[in-house]
Amino acid sequence: MESLTERINEWTESHREEFVRDLIEMVNIKSVSTPDEGGYAFGTGCKKCADAFMKLGEKYGFSVENDDYYCASVLLKGAEERELGILGHLDVMPEGEGWHYEPFRAIEQDGYVIGRGSGDNKGGTMMSLYAMRCLRDLGFRLQHTVRLIAGFNEECGMKDVPHYLESHIPPEYTLVCDGGWAMCLGEKGIITADLIMELPDDSIRELCGGIASNAVPADAYALVAPVAPRMLEKLREEYPDVAFDRREEGVVIRTYGKAAHAFVPHTGKNAIYRLLDVLCGYPGISSATSQKVLWMKECFVDDYGTGLDIAYEDQESGKTTCIGGVIRLEKGSVIQNINIRYAVTQDGDDLLRRMQNKCERVDIRLENITHSSPRMNSVEEPVIQLLLDTYHEFWGYDYEPYVMGGGTHARVFPNALPYGPAEMGRPQPFGTAHGIDEAVCIDSLLKAIRVYVPALIRLDQFYGGDS
Repeated sequence: MESLTERINEWTESHREEFVRDLIEMVNIKSVSTPDEGGYAFGTGCKKCADAFMKLGEKYGFSVENDDYYCASVLLKGAEERELGILGHLDVMPEGEGWHYEPFRAIEQDGYVIGRGSGDNKGGTMMSLYAMRCLRDLGFRLQHTVRLIAGFNEECGMKDVPHYLESHIPPEYTLVCDGGWAMCLGEKGIITADLIMELPDDSIRELCGGIASNAVPADAYALVAPVAPRMLEKLREEYPDVAFDRREEGVVIRTYGKAAHAFVPHTGKNAIYRLLDVLCGYPGISSATSQKVLWMKECFVDDYGTGLDIAYEDQESGKTTCIGGVIRLEKGSVIQNINIRYAVTQDGDDLLRRMQNKCERVDIRLENITHSSPRMNSVEEPVIQLLLDTYHEFWGYDYEPYVMGGGTHARVFPNALPYGPAEMGRPQPFGTAHGIDEAVCIDSLLKAIRVYVPALIRLDQFYGGDS
C-alpha cells in the first residue's frame, strides 16, 4: 500500500502545471490594498483578486463566501459546521522600482514564479487551496469544515480579519500560510510612527523616498537649491553613487539602495539614509537646515534603534530593529515614518517613552503612533507539539521553530499559528518578499502540501473528529 506521502506526491505532480497556471493568474492581479478606493473595502484591485479567488474555489467544487471584500473564503465542507482554518492574504506590497521582470506579468523561470506577491502571500494561499483539493481527492472526509480565508489588508493595517471576526466564529484552530518552517512561535512587537521636523527655510524644496512603512526603501530624492556648476562637479566626484541633476528649479539629488522587508533591514540598503547623509554636506542648504537634517540622520545610525535610544536584544527573538521606511516634505516639515520591530521581552511602553524623550531633545515631534504587541507561543503546547511532529514526519528536520520580526495575521486572529510554507534561509536566485523580482519556489509550495494534508487530518482528530 502506498504511503500518504507517496499519494500526496503523485497528486501534486499530476497537478503541477495547473497549480503554476493558477498561481500566475493570481499574481497578475495588482491587488495593492487601497482602502475605500472604488467603493470597495480595499480597492478595485483587491476586489478583482477576491472575485478571481472565489471563482477558482467554485471551479474546483468548493463553497465560497464573500465578507464584504474584507476577506474571501473557500470552504471544504465536513460532517459538521465546526471549522478548522487556513488563513492567508492576497493583498500585496506596491511594486516599487528597479524590477528586471514585470511585477504583474508573472512568469515561471528555473522552477520559480516571479512576480509581486508570489511569495507574500499568493503562493502560500494557492498552496492551501490545493492542499484542500488534495485532501478531498484522496478521499479524506473530516468532521470539521476546512475554511481557507484570504484577507486583503495584511500589508497595511490588518483591518481585514477583525472585520471578519465581527460576524464569524473563528475556527477551532487556524494555520497561517504566511510563515516559514518549521513554525513561527512568536512575532516581535510592531510600532510605527512619524518623526516630524520643521525646517527653518526652503532650501530643501522637495523630499521623497520609500513606498511603504514596512519596506527598506530602494530609492529617494530631494530637490534642493542650486549651486555653482563647479561645485556640482565636485559633489559628483565625492558621491559617485549619487545622481545630481541640474534643473531650472534647482538640483535633484537621487540616491539608490536595495529593498528588503523591514524585519530584516540588514539584507537591504536604505536609500533614505544615504540621502540624509548627502544633504548634510550639500552646500546649497543653509546651516540651520543642515543641522536639522543631521539630527534626523543621527536617529538612524544603525538598523537597531540605537539613535533613538531603543536598542534592545533578547535570547528569544534577537535584536530590536528600526528603519526609516517613507520620507516626505509637507508644508515645510520633514515627515519620516519609522517601522520598529521590538524584541518579545522588551517593554513597548518603555520603548515609546525613551524614544519620545530622545525626539524632544532634538526638536522632533513623534506623532501618528500605531502599536501591536508581541505574540509568543510555547513549544510545549499540545497542539504546537502535534504540528511540529507532523512537520518533522512529513518534511524532515531541515528547520526548527523560530521567532521573527515579521507580522502576520496570527497577531490578530485567535488560536492561529504561522506554519510554513517558506523555507527560511533557502538561497534565492531572484528576489524576496517586499523586494524587487519577488519570487517563490514551486517545489517548496508543492512539498508543503504533504505537510498540510496530514496536519489538517490530525487537527481534525485532535479537536474531536474521527476521520
